[in-house]
Amino acid sequence: MADIFPPEIFDTILDHVHILDREAESHYYALDDSLQTDSNKPVKTLLRCSLVCRSWLPRTRLHTFETVHIPNYYDRTIGLTFGALVAHPLCTFRSHVRRLSLQESYNRNPAERFWINSVLPQLALLPHVEDVSIYQAHFTNVAEEEWRASLPLFGPQLKRLDMKSTRFDRVSRMTELVSRCTNLESLALRYIYLDNDAQGDDIVITTPPSRILHAEFVTWLCPRPGSITIPTVELRSISKQNAHHVARFLYDIGQSITSLAIDFFDSSCDIADGQDAFCRIADLTTLTKLETLRFGLLTIDSTFLGRGLSAKHVLSILAKLNSPCLKQIRFHVSMEEVADLEMIDWENIVLTLNGAGYSALEVLSFDGTIQEEDLEDAKPWLHKHVGKRLNRNVEIRYATSN
Repeated sequence: MADIFPPEIFDTILDHVHILDREAESHYYALDDSLQTDSNKPVKTLLRCSLVCRSWLPRTRLHTFETVHIPNYYDRTIGLTFGALVAHPLCTFRSHVRRLSLQESYNRNPAERFWINSVLPQLALLPHVEDVSIYQAHFTNVAEEEWRASLPLFGPQLKRLDMKSTRFDRVSRMTELVSRCTNLESLALRYIYLDNDAQGDDIVITTPPSRILHAEFVTWLCPRPGSITIPTVELRSISKQNAHHVARFLYDIGQSITSLAIDFFDSSCDIADGQDAFCRIADLTTLTKLETLRFGLLTIDSTFLGRGLSAKHVLSILAKLNSPCLKQIRFHVSMEEVADLEMIDWENIVLTLNGAGYSALEVLSFDGTIQEEDLEDAKPWLHKHVGKRLNRNVEIRYATSN
């Protein structure tokens, strides 16, 4: 076949096998063949292509090992086996790995040794990793020497870092790890826990995308207003305890934000109502470049105990905003019937949106956990109570995400 077609033709064909897999969002190489399912058959196709002839091997290997995902639900030996492969002197795929996803086992005893701790020094041998996702890791019982050996994985080559449900024993290790990634384009720290922290004031930020961060980390991340640029920010699970830190951080980076998502802990909980605290102290005057604002989740269905409180922050935040660039506002709601919409103060929201501060508004979007038939009933209600009362031409969009 090599005599019939030039090698570039075969490379292009193999590239398209890879593209099909990426479109299916299921491309990863799994050490355990039981993890290969019908949804990621293109990976099997690539593996079969690698056995066709020697000339096909480099191109298929390039794509097969581009993303390595080790779910490791209950068997820690899978991760240890991969680490041993990487460290072996005859390893041939190190330079091909670009995305690395590691998931620690569930229901582990925190006193036990986690396999990710053991493997990170070996994974640091991968020279071209640009995207690292770590889930359920515990960096709390790691010796200093081993910690130092693990750090090279987190360096200037990384463009995306995502850690979820990860535990550190002190803030300094978390900041050290992140600060090594000097060329990050996306930082996502989701539900980060600190064992030796008595305050526990975690907050959520997204720098595209992101989640829960500690107050001391926020101060380190943005020591003064305007010192960092973060266009996409997600503030989630704001509570009374951390509202001050969230508000300060939002003010300091406000001039760079073009997209903002915001929600709070369940307002029906005694210790979780951060809406009043945040809205009382938040200064949103620096959000002059904001183009998209998203509220979520507004749980207003009749089965929810705190449905009367779920959306009370919406009006307060809209009243504080004055962004000449704001084009879209999204309401992410959970409802069961049209009557649930009455839990939101639409009359005063419309009065606010008719003000001069919303002259650029083009779209109001409603989405969330809404049944298709309920959404159809909600459309005329929203048109009557919202659309017809707006004094400018604003498109109203609807979607479900059940």
